[in-house]
Amino acid sequence: METFKIQIIHEELITKKELSTILYNEIGEEYNLSEDDIEDLFEILDTFLLPNNTFSTNFTFSIPDLELRDIEPKDIIFSYLNSLESDERVISIVKTFDSILYKTAEKYYNEIIKLEMKLRNVLTYILSYDDKSIEDQLFKNFGIDRSQKINYEDIRKKYENGLFYIYFNHYASFSVPKKIKADQIAELLQDLTIQTFEDFKNKISNRAIKEDRHTDFLLSIKNKLKPLEDMRNAIMHIRNLSNTIIANYEKAITGNNGDKGIHSIIEEFWNNERRVLNKETWLALSKNQIKKLITVEEEAGSKTFIFNSEYYDDEFENSYNSIEDFKDDLFSYLVDKIELRDFDTLNDEFQRKINELIYKLL
Repeated sequence: METFKIQIIHEELITKKELSTILYNEIGEEYNLSEDDIEDLFEILDTFLLPNNTFSTNFTFSIPDLELRDIEPKDIIFSYLNSLESDERVISIVKTFDSILYKTAEKYYNEIIKLEMKLRNVLTYILSYDDKSIEDQLFKNFGIDRSQKINYEDIRKKYENGLFYIYFNHYASFSVPKKIKADQIAELLQDLTIQTFEDFKNKISNRAIKEDRHTDFLLSIKNKLKPLEDMRNAIMHIRNLSNTIIANYEKAITGNNGDKGIHSIIEEFWNNERRVLNKETWLALSKNQIKKLITVEEEAGSKTFIFNSEYYDDEFENSYNSIEDFKDDLFSYLVDKIELRDFDTLNDEFQRKINELIYKLL
């Protein structure tokens, strides 16, 4: 059953019977509902005299679950309200609650919340990759407005960052920095860290996102955000979700005619990062782990490899005299410890790389 609340401004008395008869004329006979059945679906909540001698009436009604034929429940509602509006006593009508809109908006709202969290995750990573602090100067560089003044100490305690306080349509604005005005250049030239023209050039270039694959991602989502923002604004202001808003939103989310949706773009972004960085990341983590695990002691031209028991269970002995004695076990240990998604360590080329690293370090 769907429920609606309506507020009408009218010039004369309008009874519950009159309100329900309009709906009966719309659906009563077709769906085998009596006038009394339909009147029971209506309730007048309040009627007030207004200062201009008109009246404001709030009423609710419901539509039972029907086996509808070639029509949607919302079509019945709009048809009903159109008929009510044709009554000469009615001045204006506003639909103030609509359970159909509520359920639909709730569905899309939940989707947008999850998507916004995904976008913040990607952007936090991109800015961290560029070693950029998420603070006021960063937002100023890219011409990004904040929804409110940010107390960065407070939001750190909540495990948030400044991206939680920018407007939705600005998530793609990190693709290109805002052009520098003359007064900003003068301000930069007073920066004591700038000693040479090369320092000045670096300061300017460092305002931008450095990695092409990251700016490509930001540019690829730019056109997707407008339909999402339109849906988000309609939901937040509890406005009717038109067929156009819904269709554009669905295209932006899922894609259309070979044009990828934003979820696919985000997934491809992470897949690409894994492809580019997994090997380098695994080797760097291995290097750190080996340095913590093994201490090399040299005496009279020979080496002893001492293993720190704090970092292993029973995989190793306390010490070895040759790398060959523990090399294979060390590789298995590292494979077990370091888990990277979609990364194959069991190929000959990579095993050669890790062997080179082991011999280089030890």
